[in-house]
Amino acid sequence: MNVTLPSALEEFVSSQVKSGEFDDPSEVVREALRLMRNEHEAKAMSEMRTAFAGVDSSGGKGEPSPKDRAFIQNLITSHRSDKR
Repeated sequence: MNVTLPSALEEFVSSQVKSGEFDDPSEVVREALRLMRNEHEAKAMSEMRTAFAGVDSSGGKGEPSPKDRAFIQNLITSHRSDKR
């Protein structure tokens, strides 16, 4: 896959490699995409919590139970592996 970046982003990627924090430009892009994916997943989780707040039949405060958390984590893991 080839990606074309605007010069400002190319300079940023180069500066990250030059700083020694990353070995090459691909590593910078992979980390940026991981962060973006994590942000999207956190936003989705927040939206789910908001949507289900007050709907908890067990009398909780809208937070998922450990069983629900495991189920959600399995869904996320499955979604990630499907995307590869």
